[in-house]
Amino acid sequence: MNKIIRIMTLVLIFGILFITGCSKSVSTTINELKFENIKSARIELARGGAIPNPASPIKTYTFDFNNSNHTKVLKDVINYLNSAKIQGNADEKITDKGGSPTLLILGLKDGSVINIKSAVGDKVTNLPDGSTETAKNLIPNEVTINIINSNEKSIRILSPEIKKLIDSGYKDIFK
Repeated sequence: MNKIIRIMTLVLIFGILFITGCSKSVSTTINELKFENIKSARIELARGGAIPNPASPIKTYTFDFNNSNHTKVLKDVINYLNSAKIQGNADEKITDKGGSPTLLILGLKDGSVINIKSAVGDKVTNLPDGSTETAKNLIPNEVTINIINSNEKSIRILSPEIKKLIDSGYKDIFK
């Protein structure tokens, strides 16, 4: 629990520094997660559609801690998380159209759950009539980290390795 509190404190400090305009001089990373603290890990595939269909549940791939390939991938993910540079707060004001993103879900021994998904950002288009249209686009090489049941805002980190795993790399692991 103390490690999650440290991560949350780090995120809070980064937010304060960002608001005061000092963020450019600070290199902020996440460096508290350890493999030993992971209780479970899985990938939940994206699901589309305006109305979720209970007859077609979300496809899930669960990491097996007795499989050396799976544990190596998870240790690599922890390493990427610990060394990744925080890019800023994630824009979580996404309108739910009934679909869901592909998630890497890490369950920690202290009961915390960390959801990791591909990061999205706004693309604003100015229309001829003077109005604007906003679309959500994937941000290359970035992922969003959200700690469930936490008051901390979601953050975006630069991690092409985790993004690749979420986008399609899991297919090589769960053959």
